[in-house]
Amino acid sequence: MTGATKYLLLATGLAAFILLGLAQAIFGPVLPVYAKSFGLQISSVGWLLSLFWGGCLAAVIAVYIFPSHLGPKWGLALAALGTALLALMHSWALVLLGGALFGAGYGVIAAVYNPRVLSAFGPRGPAMMSLLNAIFTLGAIAAPQIFLIFDRDPTLTFWLFTGFAGLILAVTTVMGDTRVEAQAETGVLRIDWPILGFAALGIGIESSLVGLGPTALVIAGQSEEQATGLLSLFFIAYLIARLSLVFIANLVPAFLLYITAMTLTGALAAGILLGGDPALLFPLMGFGCGFFFYGAYLTGLMRMGSSTRVSAIMLGAGLCGAIVLPILVTQALGFLGPKGFFIILASLTSALLVAALWAAPRLLRRKSL
Repeated sequence: MTGATKYLLLATGLAAFILLGLAQAIFGPVLPVYAKSFGLQISSVGWLLSLFWGGCLAAVIAVYIFPSHLGPKWGLALAALGTALLALMHSWALVLLGGALFGAGYGVIAAVYNPRVLSAFGPRGPAMMSLLNAIFTLGAIAAPQIFLIFDRDPTLTFWLFTGFAGLILAVTTVMGDTRVEAQAETGVLRIDWPILGFAALGIGIESSLVGLGPTALVIAGQSEEQATGLLSLFFIAYLIARLSLVFIANLVPAFLLYITAMTLTGALAAGILLGGDPALLFPLMGFGCGFFFYGAYLTGLMRMGSSTRVSAIMLGAGLCGAIVLPILVTQALGFLGPKGFFIILASLTSALLVAALWAAPRLLRRKSL
């Protein structure tokens, strides 16, 4: 790989990961608007979030099966097509298709840029890959603000995303070949089911907070504008958590961070149920969410090995949680009153905390026996 190609890979990767951050944070504010525009219940529009993550999961599987055929251009093209359909708002069916295609683009981008940047920069690869995942949060912080600037108009917002994806795609056309060989497999793969479960539920909670949190805040009495602004504050706390990993990752076991994050998130949800101010407590949940993926993912790699197959399995488990849990939450919201989301959140985090404490002696050991 030439020097120019290497740095174009990094530059387009940084821009693409900002797009991923925009994607993750936009559905929370936009779901109530889609519900009003198409005359749907929240339980119905919640399918958009699950189809987005379903497209992402399908793309991750496809990249794993065809690692040399799907690259950055495919991911950006799918993202541009998906956001264009979301912007058109021609029908609810096309909006759902747009969400699935946008998710597929998200999955390809996430699956191909990380290993390619890691390989391209040699000893500096881990630092460059960390930079990609940190800048992701900038897009997540910006998305709600862009939505407010456009007066909560999904059409203008998603056309901007389409233009941004198209611009990055245009730059990748002058980039050389960035493909790397898949990491070789050695030994017998032993699945550690408990850590897969913790990964699925942890990322499912994160997806629910991001995708449904603003809607839950509106149901609890916040205005839609306030809820959108609180999501930006949530992602600022999320960014602080991600950046803190640079300093504490080598000092604190990954699964202990998962337990701490679950404890904090559950305590904040309980605080809202006991009368605490959601405008203060909801953004702080972003700090706990910032550790969910790292805590489960790294524990899985340490337990089962750091091969490509294990990485794909851990990512797939998290995506399964991101697909299923928001749908289950939306189906239950209508039966639990104005703070129903936080009842579900407090109950689920409490149950997970008990399970995590029970599993901790085994999962804190490095290798599966």
